[in-house]
Amino acid sequence: SLDGLLGIQANHAKAIIGLDIGEIKINQNGQDTVFATSGGFADVAKEGVQLLLETVELSNNINYDRAQDALHRGEKRLKNQDGDLQRASQSIKRAKNRLLIAKTFSSK
Repeated sequence: SLDGLLGIQANHAKAIIGLDIGEIKINQNGQDTVFATSGGFADVAKEGVQLLLETVELSNNINYDRAQDALHRGEKRLKNQDGDLQRASQSIKRAKNRLLIAKTFSSK
């Protein structure tokens, strides 16, 4: 969530929660599935959770080299003060998130 770590269990109270760049971990029958996301919303209801996300990528599908390239491009833009610095900063944050999730959770 925008405020930090959030866990949702069955029969959770209704809520709409803003999500930041980070990971989404779904546990079903003792198995974790992990995704990288660039933010969005979680709509929590008694029946379950619906996610409306800007982007989502399964940890095993993250292209590490592509994420590394995105990190270098963002750092270069930020260092050179080239263009939209807020966009460059967000790009760096997304790339670091993808790299961390790929390293930590990928089974490849």
